[in-house]
Amino acid sequence: MRIAIIGGSFDPIHYGHIHMGLESIKQLKVDEVWFMPTKITPLKDRELTSVEDRVSMIKLAIEPYANFKLCTLELEREEKSYTIDTLRELKKRYKHEFYWIIGNDQLEQFDRWKDPEKLVKMAQFVCFDRDHMLTKTSYDIKRLHMECMPVSSSEIRMGNKLNYLPLKVLDYIYANRLYVKEFVASRVPEHRYRHSLSVANLCEEFARNNGLDVNVAYYIGLFHDVCKAMPKDRMLCWIKAICPENEKYAPPVWHGFVGAEVVDRIFYIKDWRIKNAIYHHVLGTSTDPYAMAVFCADKLDPLRDYDTSKSIQLCKQDLYKGFLKVKEDNERYLQKGK
Repeated sequence: MRIAIIGGSFDPIHYGHIHMGLESIKQLKVDEVWFMPTKITPLKDRELTSVEDRVSMIKLAIEPYANFKLCTLELEREEKSYTIDTLRELKKRYKHEFYWIIGNDQLEQFDRWKDPEKLVKMAQFVCFDRDHMLTKTSYDIKRLHMECMPVSSSEIRMGNKLNYLPLKVLDYIYANRLYVKEFVASRVPEHRYRHSLSVANLCEEFARNNGLDVNVAYYIGLFHDVCKAMPKDRMLCWIKAICPENEKYAPPVWHGFVGAEVVDRIFYIKDWRIKNAIYHHVLGTSTDPYAMAVFCADKLDPLRDYDTSKSIQLCKQDLYKGFLKVKEDNERYLQKGK
């Protein structure tokens, strides 16, 4: 059989990887494409997402494709995964003809791979162009073009271009809280990020004590201020497009209205409870339990410079009573400031 190997960290796998596999079948006429996740990647110094999570996402992504397989050979090693060792083992185990598929980013650093001269003699290396550019190389590497896929796993880990993820993979990411803290951290200052984490944890506590979905509550808290640092002119564009009637409010209030739309359109979180709660979290204008939870958690964040422990306990015991108390206290505070 003719087998194309696509190796990498797949942290996470995305449509760029899938399309590379489809093009391997189309242009190289291979019988199967094997996706081979690494346990430890030699040329990357960051800690990878767990093997279990990356394997699960690969399985979900390749499920619709009969000729796509998962190969866990490199996960069997405790040490770093070097391609030359993998190829030697593949040739021991199988009589197949192997094509090793890489992207242009890997071609650019191919001279840093272990024993590159030997590698190209052991298998046909093929580089697919994913951004309309192909680096010149002196190595015997076949170079092919494919439709532009302007996405990388690093972009996705920052919460960008999530539309390049298979829906089941995106659902898995949210169900297991993978990368989501970075989605927020990349968009707000450090102090706002710490506040968002604290509010998310408090929302989760309120939900657990009041019989609500803890995951829904956590995401409301995590994303409630995701647009807080958005420039006023950009936020105004959103307001005019989605809710022009809210332009009457002071700009510091806008991030709730815009954030509700951003979690839907940018982060693809399709849950009306999350959208509604974020929309109302600044003014406290909804008595939906999730909206009450984030309104209270935002005002009672333990990181604030005043004691909120009694009100937190009240919210845990009875969210509605706690909400009325927090709203009353907040209105009294605002009146003092006038």
